[in-house]
Amino acid sequence: KDQGGSREDKDLTEELIKRGIKVFRNTAQLRNWDTESQMLGLFGNSHMDFEADRSIDGSGQPSLEEMTRQALNRLTKHEDGYVLLVEAGRIDHAHHLNQARHAMEETMQLEKAVKVATDMTSIEDTLILVTADHSHAVTMSGYPKRGNDILGYVYDYIDDRDKHRFMVTRGNQTQPYQTVSYANGPGYELHFDKETNDWKNISQFDVRAWNYTQPATFYLPYETHGGEDVAVYARGPMAHHVTGLHEQNYLGILMAYATCSNPEQFQCPANGGMSSFISRNQTYNNLLIMFIIFTCFTYYIE
Repeated sequence: KDQGGSREDKDLTEELIKRGIKVFRNTAQLRNWDTESQMLGLFGNSHMDFEADRSIDGSGQPSLEEMTRQALNRLTKHEDGYVLLVEAGRIDHAHHLNQARHAMEETMQLEKAVKVATDMTSIEDTLILVTADHSHAVTMSGYPKRGNDILGYVYDYIDDRDKHRFMVTRGNQTQPYQTVSYANGPGYELHFDKETNDWKNISQFDVRAWNYTQPATFYLPYETHGGEDVAVYARGPMAHHVTGLHEQNYLGILMAYATCSNPEQFQCPANGGMSSFISRNQTYNNLLIMFIIFTCFTYYIE
């Protein structure tokens, strides 16, 4: 508009409300939803809060687990099936910030959402896919003991300092290192001492603080993605096709094939697909996709 366009700005939420669609902005509203009406969830002005920072009372943002449960409470009412996408986007953001503890907590929240999905659906009629669209430049190194704190030192700095090799500085001083570090990112600024041209001793930091940044080999304001293959987990009808190594676009083709939603281009399973599994005389037309990486702060249920 400021470049000469003629766009007429409108308050789209007001437009939706006029059409009878409810707009929710906090956890209490989502919890009190009757799951019968259409709704749009706008729980943040930008990205959702990290789980550790989220207000857990009714005025705050709902968890990924709660949003997944309410979405399924609504969508399972559809006799013709549904497609649901659940995104645990803040795992990605935490890695970009070299904040491993946040990344791990957000992964735990995804696990809870997956548990809700498996508890509320049947393996007989619902295909669930859990995957990511890329990895990160994060690494796990050393030979830590079984049960060692994943966020702590590779070995206990006091008890084991005479038993194991530690990182050796240019001044020939030994100091601990961590299991989790990054190839690049903002953590370099915290950990590298430009005056001594050496790495700082991490024992001076609270390595379990939520906003602590792990060590990074070189500085970038935002850590990059990695190049490893990512895993895909599947449960339900046609899950047997999720084996081996595939390009990412294979999943889109698989979803169209499994649901028989584009038979002209991708054909259908011999039994008619999830949408008409004739031999069992049931309906197999539910698809639940759970992505680890993407970001989602809007929530719309029709």
